[in-house]
Amino acid sequence: MVAEVPLVSVNLATVCIESFLYGTFFILFVTSLYLLAVRQKTTNAEGSVFLTPLVFGSILIFITITSHWICTFLRLFQAFVTFNRGTTPLEFYADLTQTSEVVKTGFLMASLVIGDAMIIYRLWIVWSYNRLVIIFPICTLMGLTACGVGITYQFTQYKPGENVFLSVAGRWITSDCVFTLCTNVYSTIMIAYRVWNVNVSSKKFGGANLNSVLGIVVESAVIYTSWTIFFFASYQSESNLQFIAVDAWSAMSGIAFMFINVRVGLGWAQKANPESSTHHPSVGMIASRVDRSGGGNRNSFAMRPLAVNITRVVDKDSEYPFDEHSSGDSFIKGSAV
Repeated sequence: MVAEVPLVSVNLATVCIESFLYGTFFILFVTSLYLLAVRQKTTNAEGSVFLTPLVFGSILIFITITSHWICTFLRLFQAFVTFNRGTTPLEFYADLTQTSEVVKTGFLMASLVIGDAMIIYRLWIVWSYNRLVIIFPICTLMGLTACGVGITYQFTQYKPGENVFLSVAGRWITSDCVFTLCTNVYSTIMIAYRVWNVNVSSKKFGGANLNSVLGIVVESAVIYTSWTIFFFASYQSESNLQFIAVDAWSAMSGIAFMFINVRVGLGWAQKANPESSTHHPSVGMIASRVDRSGGGNRNSFAMRPLAVNITRVVDKDSEYPFDEHSSGDSFIKGSAV
């Protein structure tokens, strides 16, 4: 049987691992805002692209993840400096009723809720603002929110010496994992299916290849889902490694969220459509590619009515009708904040 990792050692390792992941998240966050500012300047878009739900969500998740990281460092100083003059760090880390631990847990749950809300928002955009598609993930999001409040409160009722793996808090923790996994897996599958469906329809008319968009969504989901499964497995096996997993959970959710923003901001998802149409936004990416596949001048105004007509044919043949919000271009705009 493998010896259990000491609790103090786990928390020391957590400081290093979470700091590394937070640094990665911070770089992605700053980069996404920079790319967004550059895009705003080069495209001369009307209105401020910073006043969007995804940008607002990015700022909120930055605040919660940063606060969580600060709490981790604060607890390090409390354990080795202030609490009993630093002579009993094990006793400090074993006491989950410490105010810093309760507050840190609150910021963790807030980060997860915001991250899940943002992927639901992306799902809503990709599916042309179809409310029926987001009913299930909204229910799981509400479940995650309720469990987040429950686990935070439960830590205030924790008794020193109580086994965290066998306590009442374990029910809330298990529910948290289940709800966030359901939200992310469902939303990712639905987004991927929608993008794949658009990709198949556009290829029939020589349209854009959206495989890069599909890859970005799946890769981001794999990052977050893998870490969530790692935490769930370590907790169910009653290993102290779960403390590392749970403390780095918020940073991983932020990395997965910002990963899409930066990738799209760099233009990787738009390489199939380097030229967006400003005269006919309802045509979207598919019609734009069909226009260029006609063999004429890509700046020729005579070809634009043809692109619109062909798009209408695609609408009839497609299982899901496309409008100005449902094309691959709308996905890029939504994901790029």
